[in-house]
Amino acid sequence: MFISRHCDVSGMKSDKKGKNTKKSTWVQSWGKIFLVMAGILFVGVMIITSMGTSWLVAMKPAQSGDVAYVDVSLKDELGRTVFTTNQRVFNMSLEKGTLAVWLAEPMVIRVNDTTMDLVKPVPAYLAVKGWDSFAFLGPEYNQVAAGLAGMKEGETRRITFVQDPFFQRELSREEYTQMGGNFTASQEGDLSIFGFATDRTISAGNDTPQYALRTVTLKDKTDTNITVNYGYSGADITILRLTRSS
Repeated sequence: MFISRHCDVSGMKSDKKGKNTKKSTWVQSWGKIFLVMAGILFVGVMIITSMGTSWLVAMKPAQSGDVAYVDVSLKDELGRTVFTTNQRVFNMSLEKGTLAVWLAEPMVIRVNDTTMDLVKPVPAYLAVKGWDSFAFLGPEYNQVAAGLAGMKEGETRRITFVQDPFFQRELSREEYTQMGGNFTASQEGDLSIFGFATDRTISAGNDTPQYALRTVTLKDKTDTNITVNYGYSGADITILRLTRSS
């Protein structure tokens, strides 16, 4: 009897010790998890603190008066890129055989800025000519500036331009030839380079107007006439950097 009781008591003690060991291991595991989470939280707070409020500013949409550093790619009515500030887009256009595409530096544009000028000259590079002034039309510039509103840094947006019937001109065979074009060889959809006067008025002391060049699209060719469309269908824009007005 004594030996049997001793065995019973010994067995109870062994079971209690196992439960205590499991409980201790469980507490230690949760303690380690808590310490790791606390460390991650501390690191996160340190990172956010080091960033200051700049990350909040970057998330704020562009507003009137802000200055945007912008990638701009202008498209003709057939969707071809004819002007871009993106080297990769420029190279891709050349690979597709579009030689009448211009490359410029990213543009600095104030959000909702407007200009009354018909032409805003932009220094740009044309593969078949070299560096010259590209004729960025004022109405298109205004639409790009307005399209920046509400965008954030890194965001891309496509803007569809309002089609202006004044941005095309019908030329007779003689007029087109006098301007240096080859009427016989020209086909609908061809791209050509035209000059646009940048001076709204010519002063008495300077009767030589300044010109900027622009890629245009030929369309509606007949036996006697051809239409030159120098308006574009739209633009792809990306805000690379924003400077807040306040």
